[in-house]
Amino acid sequence: MIHEIVVPILDQTTTEVTLVRWLKREGDDVQQGEALCEIETDKATAEIEASADGVLRRILIAENTPIPPLTVVALVSASDEALPDFDPFYRTDRAAPGERAAPKRVSAGGPDEIPTQPIQKQARPILARATRGEMPISPRAARLAQEKGIDVTHVTGSGPGGRILEEDVLRVIEQALASSAGTSRAAQAKAERVSQSWQTIPHFYTTITIDMSHVMELKQRAPVLTTYTDYIALSIALSLRQNPILNGHWLNDAPVMLPEIFLGLVVQAERGLMIPVLSDMHRRSLADITAARVRLVKTAREGKLPAAALSGATFTLSNLGPGNIDSFTAIINPPELAILSVGSIKPRPHVVGDKLEIRPTAIFTLGVDHRAIDGAQSATFLETLKDCLETLQA
Repeated sequence: MIHEIVVPILDQTTTEVTLVRWLKREGDDVQQGEALCEIETDKATAEIEASADGVLRRILIAENTPIPPLTVVALVSASDEALPDFDPFYRTDRAAPGERAAPKRVSAGGPDEIPTQPIQKQARPILARATRGEMPISPRAARLAQEKGIDVTHVTGSGPGGRILEEDVLRVIEQALASSAGTSRAAQAKAERVSQSWQTIPHFYTTITIDMSHVMELKQRAPVLTTYTDYIALSIALSLRQNPILNGHWLNDAPVMLPEIFLGLVVQAERGLMIPVLSDMHRRSLADITAARVRLVKTAREGKLPAAALSGATFTLSNLGPGNIDSFTAIINPPELAILSVGSIKPRPHVVGDKLEIRPTAIFTLGVDHRAIDGAQSATFLETLKDCLETLQA
């Protein structure tokens, strides 16, 4: 049987990834779950794994090629099985195994195309202004410069009498692309994503201070690998079960509540911030959460996350507790509806009954999409979370 290796749908907003590197060659034996290649998304570098045992018979997409989700990048089968003719950039109509379906997206162009968008502003001085009448330039070079937004007054011609030829413009384009290579695609896409979130989602924030004394007592008796993040994650899952309106996505101009709780964890890695996902939180115990988080964070910081570990989050936690931050407001990770920001646990004045005491507290700030969630619903969630953390049985 022939198995298609497919770029999974990472989330509803990722329309393009880059196939960065092949880890296997054509003809190599592969096992199910073995990493075949790396893709770069706006969040991280992730691995695509083999969906079955067999031989990597054909690689369809070259390295450093931008492609949309659902692109078939390779074929795995028995060594003697006849292969069909696949066109490069063939896209399947189904999601990769274990991935949720999503609307089809427009395919990217071929790997050898010159980008049709103008060179980024920092990679070129200004838009093309000079015309053929102002300086010697071939018609093909003038047309290419106009299409790519190149100022030909900054191009040195190699033709007779300094005439600018097409290859001269191509050389400038290549140099501009090379000079901008230091800014990774991931960083650029992440900036675009954050800007889009802030500009298109009406953020609404509510804040609550929670007494963390009980959690600190639990942690003292827990295994050494258990962290405050684990207790917070468990409490989030319990609170979302009671407040399901916060667990979902904004799709097709409407909120969609989801039955499964997939918690995104904001992690600082070498490449920058990443949001790996703890799946099936509605079924996990504290010990399960700790073990899964340790594996996930370690793999994320090593840059070896499988693509599936970056997709599907229905709610995100950003915890700056290990630092010295009182509180902060995080930006929602679309298409999710909410994100929880957690500051450091510090001794603070806190009212207990009718007395003012110094207690270890943390400030929790909930950011929601105000199109789907109102202030009363935000407050109810935070009150539920407060009760969970102050009375948690783990």
